[in-house]
Amino acid sequence: MTAVLARVPAAMARVEAAPVSSPTLLGIQLLRAVAATAVVVSHVQWDLMKHLSLPGALPGQLGMGNAGVDLFFVISGFVMVYSSDGLFGRAGAAREFLARRIARIVPLYWLVTTIMLAYVLLRGFSRSDASPASALTSYLFIPYLRPSGEMGPLYGVGWTLNYEMFFYCLFAGALVARRTVAVGGLIALFVALVLINALSGGLPLPFGYWFDPLILEFAFGMLIAVVYRSGICLPPLGVRLLLFAAVASFAMSFTPWLPELPRWIGWGIPSAFAVAALSLSSSPLRLTGATRLGDASYALYLIHPMVIAVARIGAQHGYLAPAKTPWLYLAGIVFVCIALSVIVYERLERPVTTACRRMLLAGTRRLAS
Repeated sequence: MTAVLARVPAAMARVEAAPVSSPTLLGIQLLRAVAATAVVVSHVQWDLMKHLSLPGALPGQLGMGNAGVDLFFVISGFVMVYSSDGLFGRAGAAREFLARRIARIVPLYWLVTTIMLAYVLLRGFSRSDASPASALTSYLFIPYLRPSGEMGPLYGVGWTLNYEMFFYCLFAGALVARRTVAVGGLIALFVALVLINALSGGLPLPFGYWFDPLILEFAFGMLIAVVYRSGICLPPLGVRLLLFAAVASFAMSFTPWLPELPRWIGWGIPSAFAVAALSLSSSPLRLTGATRLGDASYALYLIHPMVIAVARIGAQHGYLAPAKTPWLYLAGIVFVCIALSVIVYERLERPVTTACRRMLLAGTRRLAS
């Protein structure tokens, strides 16, 4: 292993806020774009099967795009450590961290949740798989059973944010310690929570949900960030080997004659390989176009179900023909989703996030004074 590792200059390891154009962030931005687009593709395929009764329109392997969520979790673990390097062990760090994460995550999610709630209210709760309690817990990022017994918030894709906000709360508490102690303690805590949940046969909600092995994917990302901050990087051969391992592992997870692995292994470990490859690369990346789509990946993740729903209505009324041209149907939805996500990010998400961040950070400073 040591033969393929090389030291970057010590100054790089001490950087607390690398520029957006740094090779590390370009790689992460690329992976964000890939993850969000993969989720869109898999959800189009699922919609064709479930709502348009076209199970064979697209290859089943496209369902592997759901692994984009696992990639997001690993990226999230990496980015939290990477971007919080100046917060570890600092007074008031937890408040500042949570203020920034709330400003980043809450406004757009609450907007799409409110749109969904308005739709449910127009139909009536009795005609939908929702309840007033599930609506309230959706806004609070608390896992809750729908009336049907299925787990999920009012706006379906928000299930991942229930994990994200749980992770943020634990991460904020760990900021009282220096980086290596905080990350090591969090990883040990995650392992302990997963084991407790498994050995108990499943804890009651919401703890049984939060303590799912999926949270170990955040640990993968945090560990990679610690390696990066220690000044270690990979030469091109190491990057290629890790990327090959990621692709091969993802492919193996869809091989029917191999045993099915738990999600955090079958998709989480390949995601960790990909994040490690592109974050620890010693070679500069010339992928500046990925930055814009990477920035808009959160908007893409949140708005794509609405675009898919509109396309479904068009197909049901004969305006679109997914049965005849499924690949064109898929490409059109992906294109529209990406274009709209960039607009939403530039015109809505970014200015609202900036304003909320300023307001919340000002509030935390007043509390501290």
